[in-house]
Amino acid sequence: MTPLIPSVRLGRKLGIGELYFKYEGGNPTGSYKDRIAAMGLSWALGQGRGACIGTSSGNAGAAIAAYAARAGMPYHLFVLENVAEAKLAQSLLYKANVRKIKGFGNDPEIGMRVFDRIFEGAADHGWEVMITAFRYNPYAMEGVKTIAYEIYEELKGMPSHVYSPAGGGGLYCGIWKGFNEIYESVRTAAAPCMVAVQPEGCSNIVRAYQAGSKEPLPGSSTSQISGLQVPNPPDGKLALQIMNRGGGKGIAVSDSLIWETQRLLAVEEGIFCEPAGAASVAGLIRDCEENPGRSLDKVVCVISGNGFKDGKRLSDMTSEIHVPCLDVEHLDI
Repeated sequence: MTPLIPSVRLGRKLGIGELYFKYEGGNPTGSYKDRIAAMGLSWALGQGRGACIGTSSGNAGAAIAAYAARAGMPYHLFVLENVAEAKLAQSLLYKANVRKIKGFGNDPEIGMRVFDRIFEGAADHGWEVMITAFRYNPYAMEGVKTIAYEIYEELKGMPSHVYSPAGGGGLYCGIWKGFNEIYESVRTAAAPCMVAVQPEGCSNIVRAYQAGSKEPLPGSSTSQISGLQVPNPPDGKLALQIMNRGGGKGIAVSDSLIWETQRLLAVEEGIFCEPAGAASVAGLIRDCEENPGRSLDKVVCVISGNGFKDGKRLSDMTSEIHVPCLDVEHLDI
């Protein structure tokens, strides 16, 4: 039950009837990954697993480490070489067994080799694989669809469009799954158009959608947006199936637009999110610019994590702001 926050300024400026932000930073460890971790650890305990093992660009590791600590289950975690330090610190705090992998997050071949090694190790030891993708753990990923159920309950109906950040594609696919289930059960308004937003420097799904491909296109990641640096998206094929069946589309935006949108959300809406969370709104802004006459009447942007997840970005945004320190005698009010 994370907040669904109505826009006070951006929606009006963009000419949108109703704009809402689904703020997943309100979850216990600060991102939507808590939904997956809660389901995944419950499943692992039910299966009698002795430990769990997986990869993360940061948020999944923090969430799974927290729930593993609560469950009393060891967690073996392999992270990107340049993982955001604040996210890494969360995993370390919960006593996860963490290792960085050189080139992981940039080179798709290294990513596939890491996945292969994890499955081999899990099979050898009887551990649960906790990679947050439908391709690798569909049971844990069932937690994502609850975002759609909450949006539907709060709005008392379907939104017209939902914009979601997309790294590996699991968030996008999970939310679509939830709305599709609602539509099939109640047969009210049609499920929303789902828009996946990726950074241009790691847009393997979006480029494939634009090219009419059924598989994510190859290519290394050059993006600096933590959480969206997934050059071999595990659920990319599933996301493309959704788009190609008419369930949505993909948009790529620059890192600079994502960073600017992160600042804009803080200034205009009072919402502090990590850059990956701002990607959905950046995609909406670009969509409005490229299609000025388009009708967007009830839009939800999924804000995937809170701003304290990326301390470096916070420092960058505030480093030039001077805060004077005054003697009380000079205090002017």
